Amino acid sequence: MRELNPHIELQHLLAQQIFNALQGDVTEDIRQKCEGNANDVYFRSAREGNSLKVNETLLPQFYNLCKEVKEKLEFVGDIDFYITGDSEVNACAFYSPDEERPHIIEVNSGLFELMNEEELKYIIGHEIGHLINGDSMIKRLFFFIYSDDEAIEECPEFLKKRVAFFDQLAELSADFHGYMANDNLAACVTAVYKMASGLDLEKMNVSMDTLIAENNQRLEYFLKNGGVNDGTHPVNLIRVRAMELFATAKTQAAFNRGMSELVHELQKIEYDALDNAIADYIAAAGLFISQVDGKRDKVEEDFIIKELAAYSLFPYKDLKRVEKGDVISTLNNAIKAILEMAPDLKSELLNYFVNMAFADGLLDEKELVLIYDFGDKLGYAESEIAEFLGNKVRKEFKPCVAALK
Repeated sequence: MRELNPHIELQHLLAQQIFNALQGDVTEDIRQKCEGNANDVYFRSAREGNSLKVNETLLPQFYNLCKEVKEKLEFVGDIDFYITGDSEVNACAFYSPDEERPHIIEVNSGLFELMNEEELKYIIGHEIGHLINGDSMIKRLFFFIYSDDEAIEECPEFLKKRVAFFDQLAELSADFHGYMANDNLAACVTAVYKMASGLDLEKMNVSMDTLIAENNQRLEYFLKNGGVNDGTHPVNLIRVRAMELFATAKTQAAFNRGMSELVHELQKIEYDALDNAIADYIAAAGLFISQVDGKRDKVEEDFIIKELAAYSLFPYKDLKRVEKGDVISTLNNAIKAILEMAPDLKSELLNYFVNMAFADGLLDEKELVLIYDFGDKLGYAESEIAEFLGNKVRKEFKPCVAALK
């Protein structure tokens, strides 16, 4: 078995952040009492009724392959394997929280049309990797709270971003387990590209060395030219590079350094230049207006962090970074960059400034002067700025009970 630890530190940090943000120590107990084993029973029943269950008598060759992978990854829990008639080249894992019920791995029949034995080991190892990491436990809690499209629309952006990035890292970690299942980088890479293309690469006489060289060349171009990812998995270019790193790294330290660089590149895909400029603006504008009265209270800081978290995985760290530098310079540079890249966000800049001033529930004369001055620099007339303020007051004004003394 591979000596390197496939652990990705940021993946586990994000899992903890998401769990804490969802108040998982309380909501997970509620979820379990509400759902019980209903989802598990339904999913298992559907597989039992409509799929082919893998066992030693019926499908001995594939059964032994799954058993071999499970033992190689030293996974001690029970797993039921099913094959479903589906031409999509895919597989999935279902984590069972009940120790008395086996986990489930479902393999689509389309995989057997394209994959050789070593590639199937990678795929089964990948799915067992998800079970080892318990990835679905976080997602299960998330979808319990945000149970449909309408609810997800209401989910804070910072939480959606973290769940999406957690998914990306979970796939990379599962890939490492897939490699550990066969110790065959070529089979892992061809399996990934077979799933992506639907082509039998052996029949197409695709050279493994050429495939990896082409992958790394395309990855360099992809990262330099602001590549984006609109899927739930990391782009194949990064998946293959990560597995190559895992297969060739001589030491844990070398692997960790390489993965740190790749994770950084993943963040740049998730958070582009505009996101970074907005993050700087939120931090700098928040610091600027919150310190007008000489101090920044916890309510104001929490407001900045909440807004900043939608554009940064490490909002507290970024806030401290901006605070240690030249806040005004950072603010001006951020405004310039945002207006160059997305001039239609001008009103959002003023809106955030106004919201920040109202964050503590109080609006004093110094903050009012700052808002009018800031709005003027953005090109707004005094009456337009007053309308921004008026809308805010009409929506959120709360009379001061203390005035009745």
